Amino acid sequence: MTAWHDFLAANDAHLVDGIAESFGESRNDYPTINSAICDLADQGILAVAGPDAQKFLQGQSTPDFDKLSPGSVTPGAICNPKGRMLTSFYASMKTNDEVLLSMHRALVASTSAALEKYAVFFKTTLTDASDVWHQFGVFGPEATAALRPAFQEIPAPNQAVADTEGNMLLALGPELFIVLAQADRAPEMWAKLTQSLQPAGLPLWSRQMIMSGLALVTPTLTEQFIPQMFNLQAIGGVSFKKGCYTGQEVVARMQYLGQLKRRTYIVRIRSERIPPPGSPIENIDDGKSLGTVILAAPIDARDVIMLVVLREAALEEDRLAFDGQALAFAVQDLPYEISDQ
Repeated sequence: MTAWHDFLAANDAHLVDGIAESFGESRNDYPTINSAICDLADQGILAVAGPDAQKFLQGQSTPDFDKLSPGSVTPGAICNPKGRMLTSFYASMKTNDEVLLSMHRALVASTSAALEKYAVFFKTTLTDASDVWHQFGVFGPEATAALRPAFQEIPAPNQAVADTEGNMLLALGPELFIVLAQADRAPEMWAKLTQSLQPAGLPLWSRQMIMSGLALVTPTLTEQFIPQMFNLQAIGGVSFKKGCYTGQEVVARMQYLGQLKRRTYIVRIRSERIPPPGSPIENIDDGKSLGTVILAAPIDARDVIMLVVLREAALEEDRLAFDGQALAFAVQDLPYEISDQ
């Protein structure tokens, strides 16, 4: 247990393997919680710093970093030469010389190792800053009012602001934010925000990300999917007009030749069990693989909502096997448009 874990436990967190799973709420309560703050202990930070930080990331990731400036936020991915995502992230331009990549904590070290062989040719350094920052997810119609005492300015989607002490507020979308709190300031920030926001466990944040259609690579999913299979092109996370980057040829070919047969959908099932990331989705009759669970969370006492990568053929089925459970499913509308061009 760290001092931060002790702080959360003292504030009624139920911790499992370092993750705040709840603050007393259960899935029965989820429909009544429309705004909350969640500790994102599963997320880490890879800091890319130096005069060439932006130039380096332009050649190693999917978004167009040349179009970003301090205060910009963008989703994106880092791919292997075959176009498969090593990780995906939310990048915040702290300054022209420093970019913070928020990604799954367990992927920070492996991503840094993969990038190091290219970084030696640039004036840039890669640092695991996961212990420098604590990340909080804040969402809901009450979020803006709750954040205003801490951050006098509330950023528009895909923008970030900093307070006078260096904490940062990233806007992923309307009423959807990530707070990057400096580790020594995190208890103070948490106490300030929970004066008007209900604290809740990580599954509630997962539910919100699923409903927003925002998928992130986790360790079980690394190097399995190209960015379009996570709909990254639909949310501004892939540029098809910038120059080359690692994996770019495969990503572009998949886009322009219309070969993409799998993409991310929001799916709802009735189940008490929550399939973990990477769980298979199969045809009930012949066991043929039709997809993979990216992220799942309770939406209420009886139902589970998921982000899944599905083949088009799966949409013709009435029932599918989710992690071995044969279940009816309903595909929900994505909150953004998908274009194949």
